[in-house]
Amino acid sequence: MRFYINFFLLILGINAEIAKNFKNDLIQMRDGIKISIDIYTKNWSERQPVILEITPYGKKSGMATNFHTEASFWTENGFVFAIAESRGTGDSEGEFDIFTNEADDGYDIISWINKQPWSNGKVGMRGYSFAGTNQWLIAAKNPPGLSCITPSAALGNPIEHFPYYGAFFLSGALNWISKRLKTKHQLSNWANEDPSEWLNIKPLQNLDIFVTGKALPLYRKILNHSILDVYWKNFFMKPINYSSINIPSLAFTGWYDFALTGTIMRFKQALKYTKRKNDHFIIIGPYNHYHAPHGGYHAITGKPIEKVGDIFLNKNSLLPALNLTKEFFNWCLKDGTRPSWNQTKIYITGSNKWHDRSDLINNNYKEKYLYLVKGGHLSTKYPKSDRDFLEYDPSEPVRSDLIQNLEYPVDLNLYLNRSDFLIYTSDKLKKSLTFFDDLKLELTFSSNVKDTDYVFFFMDVDKNGKSIKVGSMPSNQLRTRYRYGFDKEILMEKNKMYNITINMNQIGHTFLAGHRLRIAITNSFYPMINANSNTGNPISTDTDEPIKSKQTIYYGKWQNNGITRIIFKTKDRIVF
Repeated sequence: MRFYINFFLLILGINAEIAKNFKNDLIQMRDGIKISIDIYTKNWSERQPVILEITPYGKKSGMATNFHTEASFWTENGFVFAIAESRGTGDSEGEFDIFTNEADDGYDIISWINKQPWSNGKVGMRGYSFAGTNQWLIAAKNPPGLSCITPSAALGNPIEHFPYYGAFFLSGALNWISKRLKTKHQLSNWANEDPSEWLNIKPLQNLDIFVTGKALPLYRKILNHSILDVYWKNFFMKPINYSSINIPSLAFTGWYDFALTGTIMRFKQALKYTKRKNDHFIIIGPYNHYHAPHGGYHAITGKPIEKVGDIFLNKNSLLPALNLTKEFFNWCLKDGTRPSWNQTKIYITGSNKWHDRSDLINNNYKEKYLYLVKGGHLSTKYPKSDRDFLEYDPSEPVRSDLIQNLEYPVDLNLYLNRSDFLIYTSDKLKKSLTFFDDLKLELTFSSNVKDTDYVFFFMDVDKNGKSIKVGSMPSNQLRTRYRYGFDKEILMEKNKMYNITINMNQIGHTFLAGHRLRIAITNSFYPMINANSNTGNPISTDTDEPIKSKQTIYYGKWQNNGITRIIFKTKDRIVF
């Protein structure tokens, strides 16, 4: 009995200590909406620098979606830690929208913090994913007192990346809006979880009710803004927005992070346009989206991540990310010593080594090519003119849910014997070959329909024959209506020859000697991507019967001067 009494008293003491060092407040925005914020400090009477996170996933979520578990670490190290809930989420008032209010709300939150008796007027921002992206938008507003940001795993440009990813990321959008965001529409379970039953629901804008059991206004809004129109203006940063930023940044991302491209893009834009070009840092490891900001350690348990997908990680991949972040904040918030790091620290997978590569900043490698050849070969030699065919039935799309965790390096062999895939494989490498920077597929094709999708996978075939996916996205795709850019939708003329480029974006990977390179092309990947009906109608309201399509892939040189090939950068000589 004495044990239980002592234990109960201990818990009371801990709770009393937490209560003493914690409080919640409401901050009124310029339009009258009130934002909920939790504040942690060791001493309310001492003015200290503040570390702030603004998240739409809840202030105390049990998932790896925010940094509230770090509160005691920061308060023990002489900071105030504050975490606010985005407008329309958690206990904050208003309606949530994608980055529509984040910049102004962030400005108002920081202005409020600077007036508090526990703040010394210096604020640094913490967060990743949505809470990493909003830091760039807020920094561009130049709120007084904002001294540095840590925008890890930040999202890229709309439509091209989040939330369309070049087509329409169907299952991801539904899951994010109804299960991840802490809004009044949040659900634990869906009414209809089976994507096989979703295919017959028309139009697509009504699928939310069938799947989740309720209408999702944000889902419908996204669907009805399928190009870079005025709706996305607050999300899309231009050079003039970056040029107004005058503070340092430190970002973590990973080769298996679906926000890798956005994080790198924003880092490069900062180098190009901001005033303090030498004060931006990026770290890229063999990490996924959730654990990248933690340097390869589990976001909840703190244990090392030993395996990602089908790949075991070397211990040298781990980094003390929290201590590195503390060093960064000590510099920009406490006038400490500037970190002595290079601006880039990058882990190359395959060879499994860290590099302080300036190549990410100035990559002068020459572009090299591997050509797609009739018969399924990848070759350095220019092919003779020939062609192949791909058929796609929208009622029987390729299923993306046959393999779990497709954003990770997993074996794709399950897909590669299908008739609706074209597969191309190189000879075995005699010397290792390291790809670094963007990888693109250029495709010359024609189709019997007005619109369709091309989906592209890149693989490292090991000595055991496993086709391990390379890249940060589950799939790389382009809806042909976007072939001239994401600010317009232009349909095809039937059976006319076109060229398109599918950007796989950045990879940093070494293909070892004895391995082969492989790519696969298909026309669907459902439910990750909505099944294109091929009608050419607006995807949100289309109710027409889907059309089966037949695509012709052209090799070699044809009358439109297109060449079907992959383009990449390497300093190595290709030796098969």
